[in-house]
Amino acid sequence: MVVPNQTSIEKYRELSKALGNPSILTELRTLFERRYALTELLDWVHERVKFDKGNIERHNDPREILAYGRGKCGEFSILFTGLCLAHDYRARLILDMSDHVWTEVWDGEQKRWVHVDPSEKRIDDPLMYERDWKKNLQEIYAFEDGNMENVTERYKLTKDKTYAKHCNQGGN
Repeated sequence: MVVPNQTSIEKYRELSKALGNPSILTELRTLFERRYALTELLDWVHERVKFDKGNIERHNDPREILAYGRGKCGEFSILFTGLCLAHDYRARLILDMSDHVWTEVWDGEQKRWVHVDPSEKRIDDPLMYERDWKKNLQEIYAFEDGNMENVTERYKLTKDKTYAKHCNQGGN
């Protein structure tokens, strides 16, 4: 088992708390005339922020990310998670300790967390990292309001799990 990098853990704990700040959520909410579906939010983000693999200025505040207009997976996930929270979705940041960040959104009807990768515009495809990117995932953590949960197994391809079983793993 990989020992988590405490600096990254603390950074994402704090980010997950900051994203719930009522003044930030109110400001983000004013950008919309109605509540958007997840696919609409993804499109909205991609219309305003461009993915940039280069050496860019990094931001942790959704408003700064929008103003800068460029980002990597971290910026896309922070912005998307903030927008989900502003739209009254329950959402949390997901950190793959090796090098990637995405979002999960709670589906109350299905009683499970739904994977959303904002930088890739992918919804409910939690196995994509091992299947498509050929990653060997070791440690993945979810952050919601300063709380952390290990969610690694939800994203691991294993011989004894089917896609359906994998996606139906619940969370709280």
